[in-house]
Amino acid sequence: MQRISKHLRIGWRWLTGGWRLFMHNPWLLGGMGLTTAALIAVLTLIPLLGGLLVALLAPVWLASAYLAIDGVRKMPMALPVSLRMPALKQSPWQLVGVFRNHAHALPMAVASLLSAAAVLLTNLPLQVLGGNAWVADWSSLELGAQAGVLVAMLLVFALYAVVAATLIYALPLTFLRDEPLVPALRHSLRASRHFAVALSVLLGILLAPFLLGAIVALFSPWAGYLVSFSISAVVIPVIAASLYCSYRDIFAGRNYQAGTEMRRATDRRITDADAVTQ
Repeated sequence: MQRISKHLRIGWRWLTGGWRLFMHNPWLLGGMGLTTAALIAVLTLIPLLGGLLVALLAPVWLASAYLAIDGVRKMPMALPVSLRMPALKQSPWQLVGVFRNHAHALPMAVASLLSAAAVLLTNLPLQVLGGNAWVADWSSLELGAQAGVLVAMLLVFALYAVVAATLIYALPLTFLRDEPLVPALRHSLRASRHFAVALSVLLGILLAPFLLGAIVALFSPWAGYLVSFSISAVVIPVIAASLYCSYRDIFAGRNYQAGTEMRRATDRRITDADAVTQ
């Protein structure tokens, strides 16, 4: 319990750090969040290919967000009033900012294809276990079919979590520190597994817009859609900034090695950080 409590505090610290970064330039980061939410909303309307396109583009958006957030962190002061509207107008183009460096094109393409392939393969158990029941009305399903859909949902969620775990730190390691992509994927998965409880705090906040939208949709589908979209425009960049804070907390200034050395180093950082905050 003490370890879980400690990691929950770390997750909360990352979240508050992400909020402070967001407020340092809410015009740029908020515009990026609004554009991302709009693109996701449009792409998910495309039958069959919508989810695959989101999976293909999500690593590009997240890597570009990391680069933009890194620039915001280095700003000596909050954005002046005269630069707010230019930052807002520039924000949609920042979602592909990772391609400004031509050296990033190949690893970015590999990461995107990996994400899309993983999502494509992950959907296979959904079809096998859920079958046609997945698209049927929940109330019309028999108990066995409902159980099959629930199992499929849990399995897909777990596999999506693994895919996300391999990318959330691999992207900043690759595009902020110029480390090779494949070792960065391994480091990301290892760090995500070690800090799973802390990251669950961020995941819970990230899922909040969809849960709130689903609740409101029980009374009005359009209102539920509007609530989910509006909250996502803020939550998405805040969570991206929080993940950036977690990356710096875990990896900044250190070259982690595989195995127990990384685990011991992260444990020391946890202890030191908690000693400061207490």
